[in-house]
Amino acid sequence: MNLTIDNVSVSIASQKIIEGVSLHVSKNQFVGVIGPNGCGKSTLLKSVSKLLEPSKGVITLGDENVQHLSNKQLAKKLGVVGQFHEINFDFSIRDMLLLGRSPYKGLMERDNALDYEIVDQVLLQLDLEKIADRSFLSLSGGEKQRVILGRTLVQQPKFLVLDEPTNHLDIKHQLSILRTVTSLPIGVLAALHDLNLAARFTDYLYAMKDGRIIQEGRPEEVLTEAVIKELYEVDSHTYVNPISGNQTIEFL
Repeated sequence: MNLTIDNVSVSIASQKIIEGVSLHVSKNQFVGVIGPNGCGKSTLLKSVSKLLEPSKGVITLGDENVQHLSNKQLAKKLGVVGQFHEINFDFSIRDMLLLGRSPYKGLMERDNALDYEIVDQVLLQLDLEKIADRSFLSLSGGEKQRVILGRTLVQQPKFLVLDEPTNHLDIKHQLSILRTVTSLPIGVLAALHDLNLAARFTDYLYAMKDGRIIQEGRPEEVLTEAVIKELYEVDSHTYVNPISGNQTIEFL
């Protein structure tokens, strides 16, 4: 199964936010989208998750148009982690993760042993097992981000859509979450603001500016000094790190 965005445009209140965007995510592929604030990254991801409807073009999972899938059908195929998590119910972390099993439940159906087993696995993956019974409302922004990702992983989707997944996280958990995500046998589409993390973890990158894709390719093909200058209007020096072997960016 592939995730395909084909010539998609999205307008909000008669203003065109993205125009003619096409990209592709295969199974087991981590695809990143980079670009300055306001370039359309979040709008693009919202259209993939059916929060916004394209004014032009089509988005498909396999051979199915995402706009034609019910919310429950989509949740079994696509997991979404956005930027903002205003939840005012006093759930424990464990109960928050159990909510990720709701696409597989009938009305009033109770959680079973398999649900708890899946939740326990994700708690371990995301270093949350020691605080599993704490209230979600008591958590820091970074801890909440990990819980929301955990709830999404508990859905066991075929694809993940992540909007700035490392926001609010310390360095340890930035690396931990991206290592976890890249270890999963699923496709990932992520908007990323940290270019060095994008260079290290993505398989393929799309660079957006003013609602359009201006460059695509492997990280070392996209993260050049010229493209970074065009995107962010800053000077940089790029080189291959002799220890990690990754493209590395220093801003001047």
